[in-house]
This record gives sequence, structure tokens and C-alpha cells, in this order.
Amino acid sequence: MKLIETKGNTSSGVIEHFFLVALLAFVAGLFVHNNVLWRWDNLLYDAQLSFWTRTVPDDIIIVAIDDESLEDLGRWPWPRSQHASLINKLELESPKVIGLDIIFSESDFDNPLSDVLMARAMRASGKVVLPVFMTKQSSSSFPVEALPLPELSTHAAALGHVHIDVSDDGIARRVFLREGIGEPHWMHYSLAILDVAGATVSPKYDIEDDGLAKYYSPMQWSREQPFLIPYAGPPGHFKQIGYSQVLSGQYQKNLFRDKIVLIGTTAEGLGDALPTPFSGDGGIMPGIEIVANVIDAIRNDLNIRELDKPWLILITAMLVALPVLIYPYVNPGSTLLVLLGIILGSVALAALLLWLFGIWLPVSTVLLFQTISYPLWSWRRLVLAMRHINAELDNLSDMQKALTVHRERNIADEISFISLFIPIKGWVLQDEDGHNLMQHGSVPACNLDQLNAEGWSVDGYRYWAQTRYHNKPCRLGLSMGMDAVITDEEKRLLNSLIHTPLSVETEQGAYVKDVLQTKIQQAQAVGSEYEELRHIIDDSLSGMANGVLICSSRGQVLLSNRRAGWFLYGDDDADLNGESVINILQHITLKDGGSWQPQLQRVMFRQVRVLAEAQHEAGRDLMVEISPLQIISDVFDGFVVNFSDISRLKASERKRTEVLNFLSHDLRSPLSSMLAMIELAKNKSDVDEMRSMLTNMEQNTHKTLHLAEQFLQLARANTSENIEFYDIDFNSVVLNAIDQLWALSDKMQVSVTHRFDRDELWTHAEADLLERAIVNLLSNAIKHSSAGDTVNITVTLNDNEINCCVIDQGSGIPMEDLPHLFEMFRRSKGTGVERIQGIGLGLAFVDAVARRHSGHVDVESRPGEGSSFCLKIPKADPVDPIEQTG
Repeated sequence: MKLIETKGNTSSGVIEHFFLVALLAFVAGLFVHNNVLWRWDNLLYDAQLSFWTRTVPDDIIIVAIDDESLEDLGRWPWPRSQHASLINKLELESPKVIGLDIIFSESDFDNPLSDVLMARAMRASGKVVLPVFMTKQSSSSFPVEALPLPELSTHAAALGHVHIDVSDDGIARRVFLREGIGEPHWMHYSLAILDVAGATVSPKYDIEDDGLAKYYSPMQWSREQPFLIPYAGPPGHFKQIGYSQVLSGQYQKNLFRDKIVLIGTTAEGLGDALPTPFSGDGGIMPGIEIVANVIDAIRNDLNIRELDKPWLILITAMLVALPVLIYPYVNPGSTLLVLLGIILGSVALAALLLWLFGIWLPVSTVLLFQTISYPLWSWRRLVLAMRHINAELDNLSDMQKALTVHRERNIADEISFISLFIPIKGWVLQDEDGHNLMQHGSVPACNLDQLNAEGWSVDGYRYWAQTRYHNKPCRLGLSMGMDAVITDEEKRLLNSLIHTPLSVETEQGAYVKDVLQTKIQQAQAVGSEYEELRHIIDDSLSGMANGVLICSSRGQVLLSNRRAGWFLYGDDDADLNGESVINILQHITLKDGGSWQPQLQRVMFRQVRVLAEAQHEAGRDLMVEISPLQIISDVFDGFVVNFSDISRLKASERKRTEVLNFLSHDLRSPLSSMLAMIELAKNKSDVDEMRSMLTNMEQNTHKTLHLAEQFLQLARANTSENIEFYDIDFNSVVLNAIDQLWALSDKMQVSVTHRFDRDELWTHAEADLLERAIVNLLSNAIKHSSAGDTVNITVTLNDNEINCCVIDQGSGIPMEDLPHLFEMFRRSKGTGVERIQGIGLGLAFVDAVARRHSGHVDVESRPGEGSSFCLKIPKADPVDPIEQTG
């Protein structure tokens, strides 16, 4: 099946399909542009990142201000002299760098000497990095950079901001590598540590200069270079040692040599811990450990890049469109599994991009719209399916009606037909409650106790059976003749009254149920086969030269072709379906004058083919063939009536008879006369008598040649061979005909005049045939005129039709001869000179020429008033009727 659409709605279905794709992709793009599902994107990011754990390096050690150290050293904050001691202790191990993540923005007023000790320790080490942070006096005040004490910052190896960006959902996922008031001039704390440690860092982490002028507000905290943190694992993943342990020397020798040492708080309650993507498993992560993760990621160039919005929108639209584009090619039962596979594939794609290429692809919008696409597609498919089913069922219903196999029954006509062969004296049709619906003749009584569930119940001469009529259960009762003996063949005919096909409505209802339980493709396949079958039947019947009636065993016409309508009613569009064949055959009479009943009886009971000549009441000669039709083996189901028009054949037989008469009489008579005169001439010696006989013989010879020539010309005009038409001037043809008859008109003392509407009148015709036809008309007019009469010939153009009229002043033609004037071998009744003229070939030739030029001949005549013959042909190119028929 072509998706769900058929031929009439294929383009609209494709448009709807791509409209759905575009709609989903467009709305998904809007979601991405407006970051509607950011919470779900973050959750997916956290979930995928939580699987991306890695082994941390050994050269990063956290000196943790943990709960145990607080117990050992007392409440926080501790004296700065203590931090100085720690720095001195660590410096003995020669670390690469010491990151002291503790804020020293105010002096120690209780113990000013501790600040001095702290500064000395930092100066001695030269590797201590201190943090910078942004603070505000109030929520409405401007931000302020909180720097370490000048004496401390002076001796610090580097300073860096320690801000960690917390998303709206409270999770720490990224930092900004550059921050500061006005221009973001402070590098991140991790970059400062790596710089002091002398680590090699990718140039992309340097300050970017895109060549564009930038404006920074001097009173605003600015941030640049966002960096998504690829956490190495949950809290506690990096190596840690307690602050108090280091002070007390409880660690292995050279533990801190050439290491990156980070000092920060890890104890609960000190407020330096944040939730991370791993918080679901290991709780919150101290800020110093977040710094350790950033240091490790930057040093190993583990950078997670976020896609630019245009690319993200494009990829999202493609992934959203993918399932909708695939659905049409997937079996409906597998669509959900395919969608699940696409969803899992989208998640896997995002995970692989993150793990292998460090690219973060937010797919929550993709997953949402991929999920939505399934019910939307299912809804659209259901709508199209119902539309398709309704259309298919309508088509099936129309095709059933067009095939006329299942039509509403007329049981009265059926029984009337069957009663021609079986002595049915009466009948009744009852509903289930016993009410009479229809009846005729002697109504039989019904005994419900003897009524069979199937078949006929016979009680003497009474026959009862259950059946359906107009899709309703009914009872049918028949009353037979008292001495009737029903044969097996007649019983099968009776069974056809009760074993009837379901109505169109019943079949359609059952089919609807079946279609709803099967695939839409099956409905389309059935519809296509049904339509193809209908076309085959219709085209086959329509293409037949004969008229065909397919009738049921009850005498009802089921199918007919257009030719049958023409033969029977003279109308190709006559609707014969549903009529009773008896009513149709009443218009046709058998040649032998017999009845159609015995012919039909032979077909229906003896299963033989009947062939008979008949004549329709309109005068058509027909050959009627009636053949039995068996749709189911051994069960008679109807018959086929075939009508062949043999009118031409009969006309040919009549012409053959006329030709034989012509040859035997009209040609034979002058030849016989010549033979007789030749015998007489043998015994004559007188010159005058011989001259007279030779003159008579010459006249008979000319007469015979003239008859033969007329016969040959008529045969040529009626031949089926192609005659070449070409452009001619009709006026010239008429003038040539007048010139040919000048001698005859002069001899008969008849003047011939002509009048032309136009100087030239061109048409497409065969000049020789037209000229001879006009010669025949003029010759007849001259011969039927008296001396001194005038024959007029006029040529006019009326409604694009050339009218050539020959008008004489002769005696006219009797009214009874006018209908037969153009028939071959037909002589006009008359006296004297009129009886001598011709044998009836001249006017027949004129009529044949007119028809060959798609024209006709009109005649007007009254006895004593002369005659008018008008040859009329179209001026435009005529259609050769012989070619058209061939």
C-alpha cells in the first residue's frame, strides 16, 4: 500500500505528512531557542556525566580542613600563624604549588603578629596562590572585589577568582575562566594554580581576542569563557589528608614533593560545599575538590563544549523529524518499538558525543517531541485510515451496484417468470409474525410445525420455505397444481427463490467489520481487484458487437451492454438491468411465429443452447442465441441472451436476389432480342430491312452497355474501397454535367438553365462521382420534360451545406412511388415515355454518391407539376462513411 493514501488523495496525504514533520520540528526549535526544558536537559546531563568517571592523578592532593582537624585544632577560624606553620611544613616537601583556598580579606586584630608570620611563610615559599571573590554590602549595592590583605597578596604567587556558577536548580556544573569588575581580568583559581605549577595548558584557555571592541560596565561583575566541569567522580574522589595530620607530621615523607597541594575546607557546616551532578550518589562536594576537578580537566584538556544555538536547533529538528519520516515505512505493530529504539538512540548519541568528543547535546526536547510524535502520527494514521476505509467501502458499494449482481429483488416478477415452467397457481410472502406482505392467486395455508429450517417443506400441493427478502427474514408459500409433478430440474429452479445472495447492505455491513479488523492495505487491495474486475466486465461487454443480456434463473436481467440497448430500444443508454427478460422478448417475434417459452425451457431444463432468427418490432433482423450460465457447478444460475443484428445480411440477400433478377431479365432481354434479329437477318436479302435490323441491334447493344455501365458505377459508389477525395470547384462540376447533356437537351428541345450563388464554390469531394450523379439528375429531368420545357439547376450554400437542385416541368411522380424512389431496380409507375426510361439504377446511384459524401438527396414532386431533386452535401471536409465504419 502507498502509505495510506490512494490515487485521489496521495498528494494531500504527502502534504499532511510533511506538514506534521515541519510542525513538530518548528515547535521543537522554539522550545530549544527559549530553553523551555532546561531542567530536564540538566537532569540528563547529570545522569550521563555520572557515568563518565575517570582515575584522578596522584599529583593533586587536598589538605582538608575536615571535622577531625576541627576537633584537634579547635573552632574555626584558626590563627593565621597556624596556616603559616602549615605552609612552612609543606614547603619542606617542595610542592609545585600551594593553593590556599581561604579568604584573608581582613587583618587579624587579635593577633597582628600572625599576619606577619603568614606573609613571611608565603614569601619564603613563593608558591602560594590565594583566592579573590566578589562581595556586596547589600543586594542593591554594587559588587566589590574582595582581595587578600595587601601584605599577603604582595607575597602571593598568583591570585584567582574562586566563583563557581550554580544553575537555577542549585547544581554546580560550570565555572567562568575569566571574571572581574568591569573587564574580567581575574583568571580562575585553577588556572592561577596551574600557571604557578608551570603546567602546560591549551591555548584555548587563554583570554580570547575575537578582534571585536567590547564594552564592560565599570560597576558590574563581568564573566567570560564558560567551562563545563567534567567531574572525575563523586565527592572524595581525589586524594585527601587532614589539616591536623600535616601539622603533626603524620604523613609519608615526600608525599607532597612535586605535587599540587590544595588547602580548603571539607568539614560540614563551613558553607563551602555545593551539589554537583554526582550529588545523588555521594552528597555535596567541597569547593576545594571542585577546584581539583577543574585543574585536572584543564590540564588534560577535558573540555565539554556546548553547541551553538543554530546548530542545536538544526540537530534537534532533524532528530524530531526522524521518527515521523520513518513511520510510513514501518509495520504498524512495530512502530512503538522503532520509536523506542530511536529514543534510546538519541540518548546514546548524546552520551557518545559527551564521552567521546566532549560535546554536550541537550536532548530533552528531542525526547519529548519524539514521544509526542507517536500519538500524533497514530491519530493522523487513524484519521487517514477511517477516511480511506469510508472511501473504499463507498467504492465497493458503488462497484457492487454497477456490477448489478446484487439488486433488490422483485419476487412477484421472479415467480411470474418461474410459473412459465412450473404450474404455480398462487403464492404468498409473509413476515415472521405471519402477516401477508404480498400475495397472488390461490394462497396456500401454512403449517408452522412442518416448516423446515432450510429448504422447502412440501405438504401435498403446498410448498413453504424460509427465506430473506429485502434483507428481512420471511416465509414464502407456493400453491401448485393438484396434478403437478415437480422434477429435479424444476426443484433447483424453485430453490433459487429461497437461496438468494445477501443484499448489498448486508454484505457491506459484514465487510465493514472485517475491514476494521484487517490492515488498511488489504482493504485497498480488495478495492483495487474489485474495481479491476468491474472494468474488465464493463469493457468486455461494451466492446462486444452483439447485444448481451445476462439473466438470473428468475428471469431478471443482471447485466447488459450498450449494444443490447441499441438493438432492443434504439438507445445505447437504455437501462435494461433489473427488467424481466419476458417483457424484453415481447418486443421480438420469432421468424417461425412461435413462442419464446419452449426456447427458454430448453435452455433452463435441458441446458442446451438455442439459436433462432427473429425480428424486432422496429424492423431489425436479429439472430438470438440463448445459452445456459452455470456459476456454481451443477447448480443452474441463469442464462445469457445474445443478440446479433443480421439486418445487413438480410439486406445483402435481398440485393443479391435483385441482382440476379436484373441479370436474368434486364440484361438478358436485349441480348435475346439481338440473337433473334441475327437469326432473322440470315434470311433477309433486302438492304433496307437489313439496315433496320442493324439499327435495332445497335440500340439494344447501347442499351446493354448503358445498363452495365450504370451497374458498375453504382457498385463503385457502394464499394467499401477507399475513394480519394480532393478539392474541387462544385460549379465547374455542374457546368461539365450540363455540357455532357447538351446534345440530349437539343434533341429533346429542352432548354437547361443554371444559377450559381457564388462564382466559385470549393469543397472536398470526388468530382467524377458527383458529375455522374448530376448527369443522372439532369438526364432524368430532360427525359421527363416535354419539348419547349425548361430544366433549371441551382447551386446555393445554406448553413455550410451545398444544395444542388434540379427542377423540371415534367409530369411529376406519383406519391406512392416517392418512398421507394432511390431503391435499386425500382421503376416509377407511369405511361408512355416514362416507362421506357431506365431500370431504377440512376437515382440509386445518386443516393449512393450523396451518402458517400456524407450528404443526402431530397425530392419534391406532385403529379402534373414537375419534380425537384436536391443533392445536398457538406461544404466542409466530409467524413467518408465507409472509412468510418471500417
